[in-house]
Amino acid sequence: MSFLFDLSNADYGVHRRSLLRLLIGDTVEGDGPRPNRANFQDEELDAFALLEVDNLERTAARAIEALAAQWARYAGSYRLGPESEEMRQSAAFADRAKDMRAIHGFTTVDDGDGTADSGIVDWSGVYRDWVGRF
Repeated sequence: MSFLFDLSNADYGVHRRSLLRLLIGDTVEGDGPRPNRANFQDEELDAFALLEVDNLERTAARAIEALAAQWARYAGSYRLGPESEEMRQSAAFADRAKDMRAIHGFTTVDDGDGTADSGIVDWSGVYRDWVGRF
């Protein structure tokens, strides 16, 4: 596993990964956004990019969704009264990811030919139908 942040690197992969690190606040090794100040490994960021068909903003949203999940899992460990700092951290990442997805959409996979399509998923009609039942 590795960590590399270099915005001036001529290698496309390193440059794109560095841009992603910049978007998610993971630019200093040993002072990352994950619990215990851990960083994402290059290979993890590459996997997110693969899942999001190299769309930088959607890849950032996926990484921030992962951060929300990691902080939510960690939040149960330490409580400072009714709400913990970790719980607020998890909620902040979840809110940020939700905002990014609202702007940049989701990447979906078409099982027919294995290529990925991208688009905004509008759930408002489903929500209205569901809420209307009560």
